[in-house]
Amino acid sequence: MRTLVFIEGQNLYRLAMRAYGRVYPYHWPSYDVVKLADALVSRVAERTLTEVRFYTGVPSESQNADWHGFWNNKLRQEVRVYRQELSAAGQEKGVDIRLAVDLVQATYEQLYDVAIIVSQDADLAPAVAVAREIAQGQNRRVEFESAFPQQPGRRHFEIPYTTWVPIDKATYDTCLDLSDYRPPKP
Repeated sequence: MRTLVFIEGQNLYRLAMRAYGRVYPYHWPSYDVVKLADALVSRVAERTLTEVRFYTGVPSESQNADWHGFWNNKLRQEVRVYRQELSAAGQEKGVDIRLAVDLVQATYEQLYDVAIIVSQDADLAPAVAVAREIAQGQNRRVEFESAFPQQPGRRHFEIPYTTWVPIDKATYDTCLDLSDYRPPKP
């Protein structure tokens, strides 16, 4: 089963920090995008990773040179990346909308049989519902999962119309990338 993984980067980072603590290495985006996608896909033997799409807000160099350099250096991996510059107030705008549009378009183009969305953003529910309708109109059965770090003892809220796949700490830890991608200080 062809599997496409959509990762909402800031959402993943914040959920991991909340679930595993604001301590090293969880207090910054320490995950390897490809390793995490592989781990999620390999849970089911019949699945094959066809593509990873990564979505994140990136501050401009004038807003924060360290984080700007970090993301520009880290995201040179072989994944399809959607970067949106942060607003003047430092907020991420348009990332979830881009993910939603890509999900619907990929469904229309029949690019996957399974979509794993690494996010807990309920705003993606309408896109999942539309994608499901498109697949049904194409006489295809597709699966939708929302995967995000599991916070022990807390209630979880997956994206509606998806199956929740918890990312436990042990799995997350096998997908760590502890490289320092910040630009060198002059």
